[in-house]
Amino acid sequence: MAFAMEVFAHNTKSGPAPYLCRLDGRIKTLVLFTAIVIVSCLTGWPCAAGALVTALALMATLRLPLKKVLWRMVVPFGVGWLVLASLVFSTGHTLYFKINLWHWSLCVYREGIILGFLIMLRILATVSLAMLLSFSTPMVEILATLRLVKIPALIIDLAEMIFRYALSLAESSATMRKAQRARGGDGLPWYRQAKDLGAVAGNLMVKSFDRSVRIYKAMLARGYDEDSQTQPYFTGPIPARDIFTGVMAGLILAALLVFNFALASKGWSHNWIL
Repeated sequence: MAFAMEVFAHNTKSGPAPYLCRLDGRIKTLVLFTAIVIVSCLTGWPCAAGALVTALALMATLRLPLKKVLWRMVVPFGVGWLVLASLVFSTGHTLYFKINLWHWSLCVYREGIILGFLIMLRILATVSLAMLLSFSTPMVEILATLRLVKIPALIIDLAEMIFRYALSLAESSATMRKAQRARGGDGLPWYRQAKDLGAVAGNLMVKSFDRSVRIYKAMLARGYDEDSQTQPYFTGPIPARDIFTGVMAGLILAALLVFNFALASKGWSHNWIL
């Protein structure tokens, strides 16, 4: 999260900002949220792979540090491989090959490979689109756009509070960890380090809960009401150029859906893999 804020500030202050950073936040939020929903429902792996490549190509235009971007893709990539590994042994009925391990055997099914590969591409593509939105759009614009499309105010208020206090929570965690290391925590056996890390996490959760109670009471004391009307963040109209970009992006997403349905009707995407 802090990295996303850092990147956006760097792109908007160091020379001409990339086009995605200059695009109206309402257009970006609506288009990319729609793309995330569509990509998560795709049934053809070529469409999911195309969405992933497109998201990575657009991310490259933001001049992001490659090492940090790849580091943030480690978790979704690991989850995708975990899903693939679990599905290939448990889903399907067409035996592709068998792995013999002493007295046991693991059956790899064709349907499991197809489904696992598709889900892994979906995970990587949707996470890449979400990263693209967070790296190119301030959170305040994303939340303001969600208010415009009538997302429940309680959900938006929660998201805003999470975004606001997640950084302070991370700072508190880093401070507690530094204090632990200063007392020689790194020289202890691994099981003692795990115990100390659990103690840090427990204290952090208790402090977070206490802080949330205090913040909510303070908000109530100031007249907080989830149904109250707030001042609109966007006061000007969307530029015509940005509207054109949004319409073109919508047409591309519609074409992606049509192409996906065409592949599904012919069964080409499944038969091409195996």
